[in-house]
Amino acid sequence: MRAKPSRKVQPARPRTRSKSAPTAEPSNGTVASGPRRKCVLVVEDNATIGGLLVALLREEGYRALRAWDGREAIKMARDRKPDLIVLDLSLPYRDGVEVLHELRGDEETATAPIVIVSSATLQITPEDRALVTDAVSKPFDIDRLMNVFRRALGDPEREVPERTYGTGDSHLNNY
Repeated sequence: MRAKPSRKVQPARPRTRSKSAPTAEPSNGTVASGPRRKCVLVVEDNATIGGLLVALLREEGYRALRAWDGREAIKMARDRKPDLIVLDLSLPYRDGVEVLHELRGDEETATAPIVIVSSATLQITPEDRALVTDAVSKPFDIDRLMNVFRRALGDPEREVPERTYGTGDSHLNNY
């Protein structure tokens, strides 16, 4: 058996910054960080809709988290303290209205804006409606929904062109 020839290992060169690149550390020795991205918790058990909402929010520059049911949503809301909670009312294990009441009853999550995105928005009572920032029925227009989220987060809204849907657009109401 023949031994492998030994190679001379050169020590790694330290990385150098180009003169035009900004430094990550300010001159006072503290580490600089960019502005904190706003966090949105999406509580949706439908994989397609939940994935769409998370992708849209991330595309807008928000940090988007996903909870599949009410128990997970309450735990994540307490741990992460999101800037906005997007809540579906039809959830497994716990009804969305129960989750809404628990979030509003907990001092850690009581002030977070909550936007309901559900096909069951017409089923909520006026008292429950007063607990949320806004409610959007499914199916929804994505651009208008994103404006609802922006408004709830205190961000500027974007202009949305008027759209008319005809009878040929019946597929928009099917999931």
